[in-house]
Amino acid sequence: FFFGLCAMPPARRRSDESERMEWLRKGAILDTPQEKEYDDIVQTLSRVSGFPMALVSLVDDTRQWFKARTGLKVPEISRMVSFCDHVVENRKPLIVLNAEAHPFFCDNPLVTGEPGMRCYIGYPIIPPSTTHCFGS
Repeated sequence: FFFGLCAMPPARRRSDESERMEWLRKGAILDTPQEKEYDDIVQTLSRVSGFPMALVSLVDDTRQWFKARTGLKVPEISRMVSFCDHVVENRKPLIVLNAEAHPFFCDNPLVTGEPGMRCYIGYPIIPPSTTHCFGS
């Protein structure tokens, strides 16, 4: 995708994407109600880091869904603009210290519009029973 001056390439889909989606659906956590334990995690992360936004999110085939969130009003975003999608596809942490100056993310709608993201730190969620990354 090209959002103006910056080129934000979508994350490359892995060859095991259908298997990852099957595992994700079997986990039966997508679209479930909020849970205090997850909410406590994001509240603590926000407080300790000093960042106004913290999330526990899962990525399915079309979206990034937030199991828990603080500092963000929407329950999900498109996978096409998701920073987390890059974590899922690469199975590695992603740190973007200055999203406004980053060559891939500077024109991302999450940076240029609401919620006005300035940095991103994502760590892959990989359950011990699989090698698939489900979110960050």
